[in-house]
Amino acid sequence: MIRKLIIYLFITVTLASCEYTPIYSDKNTGNFEISNFRIEGESQINEVIQNRLSKYFNTNSGKKYVVSIITDYEKNSAVKDVTGKTTSFKLVVNLNLIYNKVDPKENNKEKSITFSEKQIIKREQNNYDQNNYENILIKNMSELIIDKVILHLARI
Repeated sequence: MIRKLIIYLFITVTLASCEYTPIYSDKNTGNFEISNFRIEGESQINEVIQNRLSKYFNTNSGKKYVVSIITDYEKNSAVKDVTGKTTSFKLVVNLNLIYNKVDPKENNKEKSITFSEKQIIKREQNNYDQNNYENILIKNMSELIIDKVILHLARI
């Protein structure tokens, strides 16, 4: 009994002092500002991105960036049956991030990185349900990509 108590106390003290912080906490992602922003591409994806990045405009943070984003959405046939009819689609959301750190002391070059999310879905018989499902997936993939963008800008 005493041995179990000692082990429990040891584990509790060890885990309490490890300073765990979630990846997506505001402390890790709120230390930059977007001073100039431009976005092109798919309007549905751009709306999600603009809503998520709006809190980083004019925050008077230490790191400032000039950001340009180009989004793209593709829907391709992934699997066909023997008659040639598509049974599954491959949805791809691409985001090309072009950014430049605003720092008068340094001569910073423009940098570019591409983020992508892919999903394979089965074809629905009802087109209305198919379109709704695709719209939900596009929104979710856009959220995942913008999380990656925010983490990338916060950590460089």
